[in-house]
Amino acid sequence: MPQQRDLSRTRQRIMAAAEKEFAASGYAGARTDAIARRARVNERMIFYCFDSKEGLYKAVLAQKLSARARMIESMPDEDFTSSLIKGFATSCEDVDALRMWLWEALDRSNRKLVAEEERRAYFQAEVARWRRAKVSGALPPDADEEMLLLASAALRAFPLALPQVTSLITCMGPLDPEFRRKWSACLEWIGQRLFASTIESSEELDGKADGASKARKHSPSHTAAGSGRHRTSIPHGRKRSLAVL
Repeated sequence: MPQQRDLSRTRQRIMAAAEKEFAASGYAGARTDAIARRARVNERMIFYCFDSKEGLYKAVLAQKLSARARMIESMPDEDFTSSLIKGFATSCEDVDALRMWLWEALDRSNRKLVAEEERRAYFQAEVARWRRAKVSGALPPDADEEMLLLASAALRAFPLALPQVTSLITCMGPLDPEFRRKWSACLEWIGQRLFASTIESSEELDGKADGASKARKHSPSHTAAGSGRHRTSIPHGRKRSLAVL
């Protein structure tokens, strides 16, 4: 048992060091001897615990995806606005993970994406969550949940992915507490207005329908018609139409 605990701690040290090295140099540029020095272990322990550099990279990604999946499962009814704000906060606390993905985007070797199936499964779970939100009425019925997830990812990551643009525009770094406060407020503003249009559109159509109904009741033709058997109502489906993206 003590040996297992020691091995588990060694694995965690190696994974923590590997994340720093992968974030600094990318998968291709990271060296196992540099990871071993960071972790203060013999390099052979990396291959004993993870078989290869790819196995180590996959283990680091799996740990990140598992943590985020648990977070999603713990908040099944989270709304879009809250997911933007919390997602940005999570990215700020784990910039190294974002940098690993950025290094992959810069890689032109056309090598197969490490842990591709696991990552696709994670994103499909997120898409499924937004699809359920549509069914429950939390999102407009014409929202494209895949495009919505892409927009959400962009809003959460952009200031951190291009910190120089953030600095040029705001004179603040993306991790500056004041910038984080202002960007979080902006995300809340975007999220609320993105779906406020649905509510306003519905209310506006309802108001027009009520106004038209009252006008008909007081019109001469309506009086002559008697009971108003020829009234025309607005189809219910029109009351909730919004192209979200």
